[in-house]
Amino acid sequence: MMFFIVTYLQFHWIFNLPLLLFAGALAGTAFWQGPVLMTGALVLVVVMIFTTPWDNYAVAQGIWGFPRERYSVKVWHLPVEEYAFFIIESVQVMLLTFWLLTVLPEAGGAGGGWSLTDPRLGIAVAVVLLAWLGLGLWGRKKIHARSRYHYAWHLLFWFVPVILLQWVIAWDVILPRWPAILAATLGVGTYLSWADYLAIDRGIWHFDQKQITGHKIGRKMPWEEAVFFLSDSLFGGAKFCHVAAGGFEVKELA
Repeated sequence: MMFFIVTYLQFHWIFNLPLLLFAGALAGTAFWQGPVLMTGALVLVVVMIFTTPWDNYAVAQGIWGFPRERYSVKVWHLPVEEYAFFIIESVQVMLLTFWLLTVLPEAGGAGGGWSLTDPRLGIAVAVVLLAWLGLGLWGRKKIHARSRYHYAWHLLFWFVPVILLQWVIAWDVILPRWPAILAATLGVGTYLSWADYLAIDRGIWHFDQKQITGHKIGRKMPWEEAVFFLSDSLFGGAKFCHVAAGGFEVKELA
């Protein structure tokens, strides 16, 4: 089967479509009800807004790239297949999270979340934002475009603060649901890391060896790639739970 993986589109058909169908079968028809679809659509909008500039910047800086013969057309710096990847992965995560919320018990122990007028919320958010700004100013001086830490910095600086903000703002919603979020994160993140390893082997995308630390999984995949898939899955699963909490109860729909 690997012999036939030549283009990015074929990668989607061979790896992403089966997981999408499997997750959809687990989630069942309840996922496609109005409130859930509205939640999913909102999460997709957030994911696209969040990920598009991050990925385009990385390609513009040459951290990774795509051979011209492996994709169809580009929009800005990215192949359309890459934008499709954002959407497909997010739907995979949401489908699995939705199903896991129906079969796994909630952890419990949370409650008494922030009120929007609670000064502690403002302080907590301000601390994260100030730390983010401080790290950005430091990194701007220390991590240049040809540093071997560039990919790691670009990844962690972009994702970690936003994930922290999710948990700071909505900890009372996310914490009881952490078993489902963690299982979906590990499931999708691990599967896509494996698929990514095979895609790198087939040359569907490549990395600038001067902008990665050099530590690789299986001597081919930068560790930063695995962290990306896990981080992106965690972001999508937690955001789905956060948005869904105000609109419906999963166990009642299932």
